[in-house]
Amino acid sequence: MFSTRSVWPSLWAKVSGMLRRASIRILLSVPALLLAVPTWGKAQEQGVRRCVGDTTRVLPAPTVRQTVDTIAPGVTYTCLLRPEGPWLLHVATIDLRQKGYAIDGVRAAERMVGRERVSAMVQRLTARGERPLVAINADFFDLGTGEVENNHVIRGEWVKGAVITDSPHDAFDNAHTQFAVDRRGGVHIGRFELHGAVYAGRGTQPLVGINYRPPHTEGLVLYTPWYGDRTLGETPSDTLTGARATAVRPRDPDAAPTPRPAPSVAQLRADSARAASLAATRRAVEVALTFVGARGDTLRYRVATPRPRVGGASRLAPRGAVLSATGDSAIAFVRALARRGGTVRVLAGLGVPTFSAQTSVGGWPRVVQDGANVGVLADSLEGTFPRFSSARHPRSAIALSRDSTQLLLVVVDGRRPWSVGMSLVELGDALIALGAGQAMNLDGGGSSALWVKGEIVNFPSDPTGERAVGNALVIRQLKP
Repeated sequence: MFSTRSVWPSLWAKVSGMLRRASIRILLSVPALLLAVPTWGKAQEQGVRRCVGDTTRVLPAPTVRQTVDTIAPGVTYTCLLRPEGPWLLHVATIDLRQKGYAIDGVRAAERMVGRERVSAMVQRLTARGERPLVAINADFFDLGTGEVENNHVIRGEWVKGAVITDSPHDAFDNAHTQFAVDRRGGVHIGRFELHGAVYAGRGTQPLVGINYRPPHTEGLVLYTPWYGDRTLGETPSDTLTGARATAVRPRDPDAAPTPRPAPSVAQLRADSARAASLAATRRAVEVALTFVGARGDTLRYRVATPRPRVGGASRLAPRGAVLSATGDSAIAFVRALARRGGTVRVLAGLGVPTFSAQTSVGGWPRVVQDGANVGVLADSLEGTFPRFSSARHPRSAIALSRDSTQLLLVVVDGRRPWSVGMSLVELGDALIALGAGQAMNLDGGGSSALWVKGEIVNFPSDPTGERAVGNALVIRQLKP
């Protein structure tokens, strides 16, 4: 059911010779480790085997430790202890040639805002009769609201769509690296932007966001029930709007300690962006829509009211949507639409060339491209910064094997005596040694969590254990 394609031009010429970390190269002595593991081990009825226990305080003798469990046909879990770091890697490998599996995004609390542990998201899927096998934390998110930074698509439905990644942390505004599965099963890793438009009669207007109004950007935004009960607007009773616009984000547990509690630069930037988006809604003109149906990648709506609302905070019906316009061109389009009524078509896709996404989750940044380590370029290409890129942290990652037949979900433990975490360059080297041809970093630190067949197999670094996060990527077994 899967096919693959690369969406970035090769950077091999820029990064050849960068694989200089001798400590990681020992991993290369395990040839085609993850390509061979589907034939190793036995499925475990109760849990999976680990290389070490959480009570380990002294690193064992300097030898590689490795355990492999078969979770299902073509799906394995490998625990790999490398004493030269020391590093403890947890790797779930999925054979993309194997039929009967789906790759899904999952949103915390099944709405735009909120946080939830990966294990709790999986439990919800199980409770409704689905069969998840593996899950990993995914995108970076706002600690206060749980809203993720990048495009997010779940089973063909847009949870969030953005032209530029909604991040207060990067050094410059751009689209971060994301992972997506198209409607034909093709797997993609790239820096994807939302490409969307609304068609009504002979008129067309581009979308600047789905369930997200970018600050300082005028245009048309589509709000759906994923967003909540109302669109963005200054309504005190609207708890969703209030949470986005006024909540003080809690301190990042992964941030370096400071002598006094003060808002970080990232938090100040986030506050400023939210204030700008909220201020824009005072002039927004909005029209309510009723969902009619979908055909392929086209959503069809019917205008629900002839009178547009001014000022935002429009109600969102369970099977409805709202088009919200700022700027002269978009406002004229919405006012004409309200007068004329009739049917509205919405098309939205990712990337260039544009494809229709079935699943999409974000991360930051790419660390492997066409078999080369590009982690060292992350600061200049995607706006990461040394405290994030060069320091050793717990890491989560998604990778594709060189022949694009294997999907790897990887967590590297950190902040423990027997696993110190990795820099982005070290992560890229490790993933290449495990067979990766393409790979991207996900949210890490205390957010890193890999769930395999009923339990979190890595050792989260937060003192309280597994952290509540914004979303996850899940491999589930389809019903026969």
